[in-house]
Amino acid sequence: MKTLIISGSPRKNGDSMTLVNEMVKYLDGEVQVIHTYDNNISPCVDCRYCWHNKGCSIKDGMQEVYQLLNEVDNVIIASPLYFSELTGQLLSFASRLQLFFVSRSIRKDSEFIQKKKNGVLIISAGGDTRNYERSSRTANIIFRQMNTTSIGSVSTIHTNTIPAKDDIDALVKARELALKLNELHNLS
Repeated sequence: MKTLIISGSPRKNGDSMTLVNEMVKYLDGEVQVIHTYDNNISPCVDCRYCWHNKGCSIKDGMQEVYQLLNEVDNVIIASPLYFSELTGQLLSFASRLQLFFVSRSIRKDSEFIQKKKNGVLIISAGGDTRNYERSSRTANIIFRQMNTTSIGSVSTIHTNTIPAKDDIDALVKARELALKLNELHNLS
């Protein structure tokens, strides 16, 4: 089993990554993490190259991600919330998934195939965050572009008073979702 973690957090040891690391402890197989703040992947510039050609005109680390997304069995999106939304860096990264939409819907490329995957959303937030419905909708759009079915989410939304490392419910949920990903893979 292969799992790709897409981290939208600027902090590699922050609350989002605490929940990611808890999941990784229980995940079977290979795990690869992409830190969107470190990967030098440019956002989509709507050049429309992909409207008429296979692939993207921007030659950067996203080429490897496109390949990975056809190899992995699971995708985990992890992000703190900024203004009740996924981080801007994660959204810039996700904009490059436009290639998939164009391949399917505009070019109607009969050779374009995306592997089906399972996904999990990890959210951390503090401040006055009361829910993360908007960010969940955004994550589901991202999952859909990657042909990924969300099997659930885990959140820690009081990190200004309770850090993720002390949020027992969130840690338990992270473990449960990791085990569910293992189970789903073993059933396939």
